[in-house]
Amino acid sequence: MSAGTTFFILIPAMYAIFSLSLGLIALADRRLPAARWASLGFLIACISISVDGYRDHSQIDWWPWLSITTHYFALLAMIQAFLSRHRKRAGAAALAISMVGSLLVMPYVPWSPEYWFRAVAVQAIGAAIILSALPVMWSFRRASTIDRIAFFITASACFAYAARAVVALINPVGQTTQALREFYSGLALVFHMTSAVTGMLVGIVLMMSIGYDMLRSRIEETEIDPLTKLGNRRRLDRLIADDEEAGGAQIGAVIVIDLDHFKKINDLFGHDSGDVVLQRVSARLAALLGAFGEVCRTGGEEFVALVGHDYAPGTSALALAVREAVSAITFDGPLAETRVTASVGFHRRAPGVEVKAAIHRADQAVYCAKADGRDRVVAAICEGDLQVLKAVA
Repeated sequence: MSAGTTFFILIPAMYAIFSLSLGLIALADRRLPAARWASLGFLIACISISVDGYRDHSQIDWWPWLSITTHYFALLAMIQAFLSRHRKRAGAAALAISMVGSLLVMPYVPWSPEYWFRAVAVQAIGAAIILSALPVMWSFRRASTIDRIAFFITASACFAYAARAVVALINPVGQTTQALREFYSGLALVFHMTSAVTGMLVGIVLMMSIGYDMLRSRIEETEIDPLTKLGNRRRLDRLIADDEEAGGAQIGAVIVIDLDHFKKINDLFGHDSGDVVLQRVSARLAALLGAFGEVCRTGGEEFVALVGHDYAPGTSALALAVREAVSAITFDGPLAETRVTASVGFHRRAPGVEVKAAIHRADQAVYCAKADGRDRVVAAICEGDLQVLKAVA
């Protein structure tokens, strides 16, 4: 059995194993779209390389076109697998490049390229498809180590395609049947082997990424307060740790919200009604602040919002909006005449101030708001070495 024959048996088989394994993961946990896309990508790649291995390489007809087209769409699926981990989609540019590439190498059309250009274009278009996703993947490089590895592997794949395009340009394919056969038993086989190695690495990284996501998902389930669906204290601690790991670049401000006279609601209407109040308030806080950071329930009726660094300048306006949003909530049934208010304190972090220190200062602002009559917003402001509590509303 020749090396080429062995290659075109083993690689599709390995791709099929990847596809099956990832498909089983996708079935086991439907919250992992990356597993579905990766499984689809390896399935298409298996079809692509199988078609390419058993077609007549001396002919340019519909079979090589099918092999090339499925190859492009396998790349698209792989890219989508990586991007879907962050709820992103492959851009229209990637799809457009794939479609143009498929049209370019169609057989029996007036624009059908010469063999040398075809070999260059196939590799260059593959590089362009991957390149279109790299800026988005670069933006997530700080999310985790696995994201940095994923970016590196994807960038390496892009470089490999570009390098093969250059090699194909320097060593142009001849126009004769003999030249085609020599190309597909020589240089093209090397191209296939480097692609296969890259594909194996991509598969391994995808498995690692999906395994990481599964573990992260299980951890996050333990970080959710079952009543309010907000993060709990464990989530708060992890977010603080993540900020420290990022050098303090993620959290720009802290808002602490404490519901006023909540114990009276429990005493008058029962704990079930108190739970309704907490759920309604939590939903309102999540809707209001979710785009600017994350809200956690840290106690019975106390919430802490961590505001992203980019949104920190608007913390005062956000705190005022929280107070107004809570007081505007209406209820049905026994709570129909009940008006819920909140005392809100906030602190905008200065460089070098730890998040826990910022939470403590915002807590002090809440105590001041309660002492001042409740349903207030108070800012904890540092002026030099002094901390000043200033009423905002």
